[in-house]
Amino acid sequence: MIDLPDEPRWVEAHGLARDATSWTRPLDGGFAIGNDAAKLAVIAGSPELEAVTALAQQHPTTTLIITGDDLAAALRPHRRIDRAILHTLPDPSVLPDLDGAVQLPDDASLAHVNEALLEELAAVRGRMPIWTSYVDGAPVSFAYAPWRSGHWFDVSIDTIPSARQLGLATIVAAAMIREERAHGREPVWGAYETNTPSLRLAQRLGFVPMDEIWVAMPA
Repeated sequence: MIDLPDEPRWVEAHGLARDATSWTRPLDGGFAIGNDAAKLAVIAGSPELEAVTALAQQHPTTTLIITGDDLAAALRPHRRIDRAILHTLPDPSVLPDLDGAVQLPDDASLAHVNEALLEELAAVRGRMPIWTSYVDGAPVSFAYAPWRSGHWFDVSIDTIPSARQLGLATIVAAAMIREERAHGREPVWGAYETNTPSLRLAQRLGFVPMDEIWVAMPA
């Protein structure tokens, strides 16, 4: 395990620490924990800017999660930096009680799903439940928890373009959140500040903003 509090901003770090294939690397004043298959790393502590810049250069295809705007500023010449707003759900009773979500069967075809989403789903399929809704016999909206800590889980939701604006994301998100809460974990909703649809959906489900992180996208 890692020496970080079990807080929403560290849910990915704790999730990475649970994977035996992840790596940790000391940085002057801090450390990084990452996973090459997931192409994700989290920077913790107060590392020297030069050490973080060097790490970013050594892992050009890895997304970096950082928690300080000084580090974000240092990486801006090398990476696109997006600010993400973290939300939690203070009152789970406000979740809509809607039917229509099921767990994705192992043999369900995803041939209609775009390549980027297909890659995301393939990375977690078989390792954790994926909640989905169907349209015309095909699964089109998906929700799952890619990262978990002892108390929190990260919410990931996507719907294929042709099935958006139908309320399906609300259905699968609510079902997934209820399932995870039954196992003692509370949701963390992260959304880029420019992702208005995700921010609106979070608000509609009862989430409230409580923190922020910065995401350094691959070079």
